[in-house]
Amino acid sequence: MHTLLTPLDWGLGHAARSLSLARRLEAEGQRVSWASSGPAAEMLRRELPGRVVHELPAYEVSYPSKNMKWNVARQAWGWARTVRREHRATAQLVEELGIDQIVSDSRFGCYHPEVRSIFLTHQLHPITHFAPASAVYRWQLGRFSEYWVPDDPDHGRLSGKLSDPSGFENVRFIGPLPHLRPRPGTEPFDLLALLSGPEPMRTRLENILLPQLAALSATVKVVRGLPEEAPPPAGDHPFEIVNFADTDTLSSLLTAARFVVARSGYSTLMDLRALGKKAVLIPTPGQTEQEYLAQRAQLQGWAVAVMDQDRLDLSRALQRLSGGGIG
Repeated sequence: MHTLLTPLDWGLGHAARSLSLARRLEAEGQRVSWASSGPAAEMLRRELPGRVVHELPAYEVSYPSKNMKWNVARQAWGWARTVRREHRATAQLVEELGIDQIVSDSRFGCYHPEVRSIFLTHQLHPITHFAPASAVYRWQLGRFSEYWVPDDPDHGRLSGKLSDPSGFENVRFIGPLPHLRPRPGTEPFDLLALLSGPEPMRTRLENILLPQLAALSATVKVVRGLPEEAPPPAGDHPFEIVNFADTDTLSSLLTAARFVVARSGYSTLMDLRALGKKAVLIPTPGQTEQEYLAQRAQLQGWAVAVMDQDRLDLSRALQRLSGGGIG
């Protein structure tokens, strides 16, 4: 079986969980090929040295506004064009590589009518608050023959109502796909801050977080979620800051951290749960999925959700998380 994996390029989370899925498929004896774009393709090339990552059209998503309807509306035509282009690119790869199966991690155009085409998602029912957008999403999913959900099927699952299989046939819950694993090697410390996601919201959160982190009486490390060659943030900071951490480094940091502050992207949550970490979760503004997941994690008792990053009081959130404070 020759499988083509095509993770979306909206941040690094899709590439991370696709790497975890690839390990499973290869352990079963399958051959895996890769195609992606943007930051996801860069991550795959770093994690898979010597492997070919075929180039797909990039979505180049940005969230300049807290109003997600506006963000989507201003980019929708461009995204539709990208879907058509990636569909043509997928057809070419199927022919050139002899692909038997496609697993598309949230790329609507990566399917083929003559090849088993699987859509990997934790969102069978996204929260759009806009019926036409929900209808278009459902129509796009109809092009795939199967749906793999990286979660467990029970009611306490991480993805909650987002992955409700009602209304869909051929839904398979394949279990969580955490990318990171417990790894010793870093001395224990208090707080790991993980920045991620599309610009300019990533930078806005960084600018909010850094001075609040500096005011804590705690040992802190920050991973900015940027390419290694990116310039450092302005100013002096009394803690370690790195632009990028590879899988082994990030696994070691997360293993050693007592608490975490991060976005509530689904791939991040899978890693946090797998390593048993408590976290302050700050959804990307306007991303209803992340808002829901952060609130669900808080209700499950292992996180504190801060729903408005502009009103973040990190010290207070950490007091709520720890039951007293850190440091």
